Amino acid sequence: MKDNLDNNVNNKENINKILIIDDDVDVMDILSVMLKKYNCDVYTFTEPVSAIEELKSNKYDILILNFLMSPVNGDRIVELVREFDKEIYIILMSTHNDLAPSIELMQKLDIQAYFEKSPRFDELIMLVQGGIKYKQQLNKIKDMGLQLDKYLFDFAKILLNTISAKDHYTEEHSERVSKISVLFAKYLNLDEKDIEALKVSSFFHDIGKIGIPDNILLKEEPLTVSEYDTIKLHPIIGANIFSSTDVFKHIAPIILAHHERVDGTGYPSGLKGNEIPYLARILNICDSFDAIVSKRPYKEKMSLEYGIEQLKLGINKQFDGELINKFIKFIKENRKKIEDIVE
Repeated sequence: MKDNLDNNVNNKENINKILIIDDDVDVMDILSVMLKKYNCDVYTFTEPVSAIEELKSNKYDILILNFLMSPVNGDRIVELVREFDKEIYIILMSTHNDLAPSIELMQKLDIQAYFEKSPRFDELIMLVQGGIKYKQQLNKIKDMGLQLDKYLFDFAKILLNTISAKDHYTEEHSERVSKISVLFAKYLNLDEKDIEALKVSSFFHDIGKIGIPDNILLKEEPLTVSEYDTIKLHPIIGANIFSSTDVFKHIAPIILAHHERVDGTGYPSGLKGNEIPYLARILNICDSFDAIVSKRPYKEKMSLEYGIEQLKLGINKQFDGELINKFIKFIKENRKKIEDIVE
Protein backbone atom coordinates (compact mmCIF):
# COMPACT_ATOMS: atom_id res chain seq x y z
CA MET A 1 0.00 0.00 0.00
CA LYS A 2 1.27 3.46 -0.88
CA ASP A 3 -0.48 6.56 0.48
CA ASN A 4 0.62 9.97 -0.76
CA LEU A 5 -0.26 12.74 1.68
CA ASP A 6 -1.77 16.01 0.61
CA ASN A 7 1.04 17.95 -1.15
CA ASN A 8 -0.39 21.40 -0.48
CA VAL A 9 2.27 22.36 2.02
CA ASN A 10 3.81 25.79 2.37
CA ASN A 11 7.40 26.39 1.27
CA LYS A 12 7.30 23.61 -1.30
CA GLU A 13 11.02 23.79 -2.09
CA ASN A 14 11.91 22.84 1.49
CA ILE A 15 9.55 19.90 1.87
CA ASN A 16 11.19 16.83 3.38
CA LYS A 17 10.31 13.50 1.81
CA ILE A 18 9.83 10.64 4.26
CA LEU A 19 9.14 7.01 3.47
CA ILE A 20 7.71 4.70 6.15
CA ILE A 21 7.72 0.91 5.98
CA ASP A 22 5.53 -0.82 8.58
CA ASP A 23 2.84 -3.49 8.68
CA ASP A 24 0.88 -1.43 11.22
CA VAL A 25 -1.36 0.76 9.06
CA ASP A 26 -2.76 2.66 12.05
CA VAL A 27 0.71 3.75 13.17
CA MET A 28 1.55 4.95 9.67
CA ASP A 29 -1.67 6.94 9.45
CA ILE A 30 -0.93 8.70 12.75
CA LEU A 31 2.65 9.49 11.70
CA SER A 32 1.50 10.81 8.32
CA VAL A 33 -0.84 13.32 9.98
CA MET A 34 1.71 14.39 12.58
CA LEU A 35 4.65 14.78 10.19
CA LYS A 36 2.60 16.85 7.77
CA LYS A 37 2.73 19.63 10.40
CA TYR A 38 6.54 19.62 10.09
CA ASN A 39 6.61 20.32 6.35
CA CYS A 40 6.96 16.67 5.37
CA ASP A 41 5.53 14.64 2.52
CA VAL A 42 5.01 11.10 3.80
CA TYR A 43 4.80 7.96 1.67
CA THR A 44 3.81 4.72 3.38
CA PHE A 45 4.36 1.08 2.46
CA THR A 46 3.31 -2.16 4.11
CA GLU A 47 5.26 -4.27 1.64
CA PRO A 48 9.10 -4.00 1.85
CA VAL A 49 9.96 -5.10 -1.71
CA SER A 50 7.78 -2.40 -3.28
CA ALA A 51 9.21 0.14 -0.85
CA ILE A 52 12.77 -0.69 -1.90
CA GLU A 53 11.86 -0.25 -5.57
CA GLU A 54 10.35 3.13 -4.74
CA LEU A 55 13.54 4.18 -2.93
CA LYS A 56 15.56 3.18 -5.99
CA SER A 57 13.35 5.27 -8.28
CA ASN A 58 12.94 8.40 -6.15
CA LYS A 59 15.08 10.35 -3.70
CA TYR A 60 13.95 10.48 -0.05
CA ASP A 61 15.40 12.34 2.92
CA ILE A 62 14.35 10.00 5.76
CA LEU A 63 13.44 6.33 5.97
CA ILE A 64 11.44 5.10 8.98
CA LEU A 65 10.93 1.34 9.18
CA ASN A 66 9.88 -1.41 11.51
CA PHE A 67 12.72 -3.69 12.65
CA LEU A 68 10.58 -6.87 12.52
CA MET A 69 8.91 -7.16 9.12
CA SER A 70 7.76 -10.01 6.92
CA PRO A 71 9.00 -11.39 4.58
CA VAL A 72 12.09 -9.13 4.89
CA ASN A 73 13.35 -7.90 8.27
CA GLY A 74 14.32 -4.29 8.84
CA ASP A 75 18.06 -4.96 9.02
CA ARG A 76 17.98 -6.70 5.63
CA ILE A 77 15.97 -3.83 4.16
CA VAL A 78 18.62 -1.38 5.38
CA GLU A 79 21.39 -3.53 3.85
CA LEU A 80 19.62 -3.40 0.48
CA VAL A 81 18.95 0.35 0.71
CA ARG A 82 22.56 1.14 1.63
CA GLU A 83 23.70 -0.55 -1.57
CA PHE A 84 22.28 2.34 -3.60
CA ASP A 85 21.70 5.18 -1.10
CA LYS A 86 24.43 6.08 1.39
CA GLU A 87 22.87 9.38 2.44
CA ILE A 88 19.27 8.68 3.47
CA TYR A 89 18.69 9.18 7.21
CA ILE A 90 17.34 5.94 8.72
CA ILE A 91 15.21 5.57 11.85
CA LEU A 92 14.55 2.01 12.98
CA MET A 93 11.47 1.17 15.10
CA SER A 94 10.46 -1.83 17.18
CA THR A 95 7.57 -2.63 19.54
CA HIS A 96 9.73 -3.48 22.56
CA ASN A 97 13.20 -2.58 23.80
CA ASP A 98 14.11 -6.28 24.12
CA LEU A 99 13.71 -6.52 20.36
CA ALA A 100 15.88 -3.48 19.67
CA PRO A 101 18.81 -3.83 17.23
CA SER A 102 22.28 -3.95 18.75
CA ILE A 103 24.61 -0.96 18.72
CA GLU A 104 27.02 -2.98 16.55
CA LEU A 105 24.27 -3.64 13.98
CA MET A 106 23.28 0.03 13.87
CA GLN A 107 26.88 1.09 13.35
CA LYS A 108 27.49 -1.54 10.70
CA LEU A 109 24.42 -0.54 8.68
CA ASP A 110 24.81 3.21 9.34
CA ILE A 111 21.41 3.50 11.04
CA GLN A 112 21.22 6.95 12.61
CA ALA A 113 18.41 6.50 15.15
CA TYR A 114 16.20 4.02 17.01
CA PHE A 115 12.66 4.49 18.32
CA GLU A 116 10.73 2.19 20.63
CA LYS A 117 7.07 2.38 19.67
CA SER A 118 4.72 3.93 22.23
CA PRO A 119 1.37 5.77 22.23
CA ARG A 120 3.36 9.04 22.31
CA PHE A 121 5.36 9.99 19.26
CA ASP A 122 7.19 13.02 20.72
CA GLU A 123 10.53 11.22 20.70
CA LEU A 124 10.06 10.08 17.11
CA ILE A 125 9.21 13.63 16.04
CA MET A 126 12.45 14.81 17.66
CA LEU A 127 14.38 12.10 15.79
CA VAL A 128 12.77 13.20 12.52
CA GLN A 129 13.68 16.83 13.23
CA GLY A 130 17.25 15.67 13.89
CA GLY A 131 17.20 13.86 10.56
CA ILE A 132 16.00 16.99 8.78
CA LYS A 133 18.84 19.03 10.29
CA TYR A 134 21.29 16.29 9.33
CA LYS A 135 20.13 16.45 5.69
CA GLN A 136 20.31 20.24 5.68
CA GLN A 137 23.90 20.18 6.90
CA LEU A 138 24.79 17.45 4.42
CA ASN A 139 23.36 19.52 1.57
CA LYS A 140 25.34 22.58 2.70
CA ILE A 141 28.54 20.53 2.68
CA LYS A 142 27.73 19.16 -0.78
CA ASP A 143 26.98 22.68 -2.07
CA MET A 144 30.31 23.89 -0.71
CA GLY A 145 32.02 20.97 -2.42
CA LEU A 146 30.34 21.78 -5.74
CA GLN A 147 31.38 25.42 -5.43
CA LEU A 148 34.95 24.35 -4.68
CA ASP A 149 34.93 22.04 -7.70
CA LYS A 150 33.71 24.91 -9.87
CA TYR A 151 36.35 27.32 -8.56
CA LEU A 152 39.14 24.80 -9.16
CA PHE A 153 37.80 24.00 -12.62
CA ASP A 154 37.52 27.70 -13.48
CA PHE A 155 41.07 28.27 -12.26
CA ALA A 156 42.31 25.45 -14.47
CA LYS A 157 40.47 27.08 -17.40
CA ILE A 158 42.29 30.34 -16.64
CA LEU A 159 45.59 28.46 -16.93
CA LEU A 160 44.46 26.93 -20.22
CA ASN A 161 43.42 30.36 -21.50
CA THR A 162 46.88 31.63 -20.58
CA ILE A 163 48.36 29.06 -22.96
CA SER A 164 45.73 29.89 -25.56
CA ALA A 165 46.73 33.55 -25.47
CA LYS A 166 50.12 32.40 -26.78
CA ASP A 167 49.08 29.31 -28.76
CA HIS A 168 45.45 29.60 -29.83
CA TYR A 169 45.47 26.07 -31.26
CA THR A 170 45.86 24.49 -27.82
CA GLU A 171 42.46 25.58 -26.47
CA GLU A 172 40.55 24.73 -29.66
CA HIS A 173 42.33 21.39 -29.92
CA SER A 174 41.60 20.57 -26.27
CA GLU A 175 37.91 21.37 -26.67
CA ARG A 176 37.64 19.15 -29.76
CA VAL A 177 39.50 16.27 -28.09
CA SER A 178 37.20 16.52 -25.07
CA LYS A 179 34.08 16.34 -27.22
CA ILE A 180 35.38 13.39 -29.24
CA SER A 181 36.52 11.59 -26.08
CA VAL A 182 33.11 11.93 -24.42
CA LEU A 183 31.29 10.65 -27.51
CA PHE A 184 33.68 7.69 -27.78
CA ALA A 185 33.40 6.95 -24.04
CA LYS A 186 29.61 6.81 -24.34
CA TYR A 187 29.98 4.57 -27.40
CA LEU A 188 32.08 2.23 -25.22
CA ASN A 189 29.34 2.31 -22.55
CA LEU A 190 31.69 3.63 -19.86
CA ASP A 191 30.07 4.63 -16.58
CA GLU A 192 29.32 8.27 -15.75
CA LYS A 193 32.33 8.58 -13.44
CA ASP A 194 34.77 7.52 -16.17
CA ILE A 195 33.05 9.69 -18.78
CA GLU A 196 33.39 12.74 -16.53
CA ALA A 197 37.04 11.92 -15.76
CA LEU A 198 37.78 11.57 -19.47
CA LYS A 199 35.92 14.79 -20.27
CA VAL A 200 37.98 16.81 -17.79
CA SER A 201 41.34 15.15 -18.46
CA SER A 202 41.00 15.48 -22.23
CA PHE A 203 40.01 19.13 -21.94
CA PHE A 204 43.09 19.84 -19.81
CA HIS A 205 45.51 17.26 -21.24
CA ASP A 206 47.86 19.97 -22.59
CA ILE A 207 47.63 22.31 -19.59
CA GLY A 208 51.22 21.45 -18.69
CA LYS A 209 52.35 23.51 -21.69
CA ILE A 210 52.01 26.52 -19.42
CA GLY A 211 55.42 25.48 -18.07
CA ILE A 212 57.06 25.30 -21.52
CA PRO A 213 59.12 28.37 -22.58
CA ASP A 214 57.56 30.42 -25.39
CA ASN A 215 60.61 30.09 -27.63
CA ILE A 216 60.01 26.32 -27.68
CA LEU A 217 56.20 26.23 -27.53
CA LEU A 218 55.79 28.70 -30.40
CA LYS A 219 58.76 27.64 -32.49
CA GLU A 220 57.79 27.03 -36.14
CA GLU A 221 61.06 25.36 -37.16
CA PRO A 222 61.81 21.73 -36.24
CA LEU A 223 62.70 21.28 -32.57
CA THR A 224 66.14 20.22 -31.45
CA VAL A 225 66.51 17.07 -29.34
CA SER A 226 66.92 19.22 -26.24
CA GLU A 227 63.85 21.31 -27.08
CA TYR A 228 61.78 18.18 -27.72
CA ASP A 229 62.87 16.81 -24.34
CA THR A 230 61.51 20.01 -22.80
CA ILE A 231 58.18 19.63 -24.64
CA LYS A 232 57.94 16.09 -23.26
CA LEU A 233 57.76 17.55 -19.76
CA HIS A 234 54.25 18.93 -20.29
CA PRO A 235 52.38 15.76 -19.15
CA ILE A 236 54.36 15.83 -15.88
CA ILE A 237 53.65 19.53 -15.33
CA GLY A 238 49.95 19.03 -16.10
CA ALA A 239 49.68 16.02 -13.79
CA ASN A 240 51.37 17.97 -11.00
CA ILE A 241 48.81 20.77 -11.37
CA PHE A 242 45.88 18.37 -10.93
CA SER A 243 47.46 16.12 -8.30
CA SER A 244 47.78 19.10 -5.95
CA THR A 245 44.07 18.91 -5.08
CA ASP A 246 42.04 15.94 -3.81
CA VAL A 247 39.09 16.98 -5.98
CA PHE A 248 40.89 16.36 -9.28
CA LYS A 249 43.66 14.02 -8.13
CA HIS A 250 42.11 11.13 -10.09
CA ILE A 251 42.61 13.14 -13.30
CA ALA A 252 46.39 13.38 -12.87
CA PRO A 253 47.32 9.81 -13.97
CA ILE A 254 45.33 10.21 -17.19
CA ILE A 255 47.05 13.48 -18.08
CA LEU A 256 50.45 12.06 -17.10
CA ALA A 257 50.10 9.03 -19.41
CA HIS A 258 48.39 10.50 -22.48
CA HIS A 259 51.64 10.36 -24.53
CA GLU A 260 52.61 6.83 -23.49
CA ARG A 261 52.69 4.19 -26.26
CA VAL A 262 51.65 0.56 -25.92
CA ASP A 263 55.04 -0.56 -27.30
CA GLY A 264 56.80 1.23 -24.43
CA THR A 265 58.45 3.97 -26.49
CA GLY A 266 56.24 6.81 -25.27
CA TYR A 267 56.85 9.41 -22.58
CA PRO A 268 57.34 10.37 -19.79
CA SER A 269 57.56 6.90 -18.16
CA GLY A 270 57.87 4.43 -21.04
CA LEU A 271 54.81 2.46 -19.93
CA LYS A 272 53.72 -0.56 -21.98
CA GLY A 273 50.33 -2.05 -22.85
CA ASN A 274 48.01 -2.35 -19.89
CA GLU A 275 50.46 -0.45 -17.69
CA ILE A 276 48.95 2.63 -19.36
CA PRO A 277 45.65 3.64 -17.69
CA TYR A 278 42.67 2.66 -19.83
CA LEU A 279 41.31 6.22 -20.01
CA ALA A 280 44.76 7.50 -21.01
CA ARG A 281 44.80 5.00 -23.91
CA ILE A 282 41.45 6.39 -25.06
CA LEU A 283 42.69 9.97 -24.72
CA ASN A 284 45.83 9.13 -26.71
CA ILE A 285 43.71 7.97 -29.65
CA CYS A 286 41.35 10.95 -29.59
CA ASP A 287 44.22 13.41 -29.14
CA SER A 288 46.19 11.93 -32.04
CA PHE A 289 43.16 11.73 -34.33
CA ASP A 290 42.32 15.41 -33.89
CA ALA A 291 45.97 16.40 -34.37
CA ILE A 292 46.04 14.43 -37.64
CA VAL A 293 42.82 15.74 -39.21
CA SER A 294 42.65 19.32 -37.91
CA LYS A 295 44.09 22.34 -39.73
CA ARG A 296 47.37 23.74 -38.42
CA PRO A 297 49.51 26.67 -39.58
CA TYR A 298 51.86 24.19 -41.24
CA LYS A 299 49.23 21.83 -42.76
CA GLU A 300 45.76 21.74 -44.23
CA LYS A 301 42.73 20.00 -42.73
CA MET A 302 42.73 16.29 -43.59
CA SER A 303 39.82 13.90 -44.23
CA LEU A 304 38.47 11.48 -41.66
CA GLU A 305 39.55 8.61 -43.93
CA TYR A 306 43.12 9.90 -43.89
CA GLY A 307 42.98 10.13 -40.09
CA ILE A 308 41.73 6.54 -39.85
CA GLU A 309 44.54 5.24 -42.10
CA GLN A 310 47.16 7.07 -40.02
CA LEU A 311 45.75 5.57 -36.82
CA LYS A 312 45.97 2.08 -38.36
CA LEU A 313 49.72 2.58 -38.81
CA GLY A 314 50.03 2.88 -35.04
CA ILE A 315 48.12 -0.28 -34.10
CA ASN A 316 49.96 -2.12 -31.31
CA LYS A 317 52.77 0.42 -31.59
CA GLN A 318 51.36 3.69 -30.32
CA PHE A 319 47.78 2.61 -29.86
CA ASP A 320 45.83 -0.18 -28.19
CA GLY A 321 44.76 -2.38 -31.10
CA GLU A 322 41.37 -3.33 -29.67
CA LEU A 323 40.53 0.28 -28.88
CA ILE A 324 41.64 1.48 -32.33
CA ASN A 325 39.29 -0.98 -34.06
CA LYS A 326 36.42 0.23 -31.89
CA PHE A 327 37.37 3.87 -32.51
CA ILE A 328 37.40 3.37 -36.28
CA LYS A 329 33.96 1.77 -36.13
CA PHE A 330 32.81 4.65 -33.89
CA ILE A 331 34.08 7.26 -36.40
CA LYS A 332 32.31 5.56 -39.30
CA GLU A 333 29.01 5.30 -37.38
CA ASN A 334 29.18 8.91 -36.15
CA ARG A 335 30.73 10.60 -39.15
CA LYS A 336 28.49 13.69 -39.18
CA LYS A 337 29.03 14.38 -35.47
CA ILE A 338 32.81 14.06 -35.80
CA GLU A 339 32.91 16.28 -38.88
CA ASP A 340 30.94 18.96 -37.02
CA ILE A 341 33.45 18.83 -34.15
CA VAL A 342 36.63 19.02 -36.23
CA GLU A 343 35.36 21.74 -38.58
